[in-house]
Amino acid sequence: MSDLVLVVTVKVDPEYVEQLKPAMLENAANSAQEEGCRQFDVIVSQDDEHTFMFYEVYKDEQALALHRQTPHFQKYWDLMQELGDNVERTAQLFNKLS
Repeated sequence: MSDLVLVVTVKVDPEYVEQLKPAMLENAANSAQEEGCRQFDVIVSQDDEHTFMFYEVYKDEQALALHRQTPHFQKYWDLMQELGDNVERTAQLFNKLS
């Protein structure tokens, strides 16, 4: 079975970037320590400093499901919900080929 890749794009209203950025980075740092997480990068667009992308690689769907139950993910997710329409988020799953 190949690794599961989750690509998440987050576009934040400018006035909320400094509130959300620490939560994104904390989530990534803690996620990278999870047994089933192979990689978790947070990157920012060169064209728009308010647009971020998460590149996450998990061993399998179970590892991703476990990730979503962790306190660090929940903290990030709660803030995303609190910010509501001030944040746009899209996510897409991929299977890693190489």
